[in-house]
Amino acid sequence: MNSRLIIILILTNFLVSCDPSHNIDFVNKSNSEAKVKINLISKNENYDLKENAIGDSIVFNLKKDSIANIYFGIGTWDKKEINELTKSIKSIEIETKDIKTIYKSQNSMNEILNNNIEGIFMKTVIQIEIK
Repeated sequence: MNSRLIIILILTNFLVSCDPSHNIDFVNKSNSEAKVKINLISKNENYDLKENAIGDSIVFNLKKDSIANIYFGIGTWDKKEINELTKSIKSIEIETKDIKTIYKSQNSMNEILNNNIEGIFMKTVIQIEIK
């Protein structure tokens, strides 16, 4: 009986103390290099975006089959947090050799981010595949 209690306590502690990190990943699955540019609003208040920015934008030049990510600390994604994040972004540009897509409105940015959340219980990654 004592050993069951100890196992239950250890498992409970493990599950409660798991604070996952949450990220946005850009995965280049196209046949060529791709470019992702996140243009920030000049009065950007998001610390994680500021940390990754050079000037007023974040730029990733992705080789074929490579991944770039932005780390947002510990937590999970939900619609409220994504909405707050997109208030600091002017636009998201995704460009391959053939296509350039620009998400300009907060609604379009919310949509691409919300539609690409990975996970069932622990929604820790937004993974945007570039094709």
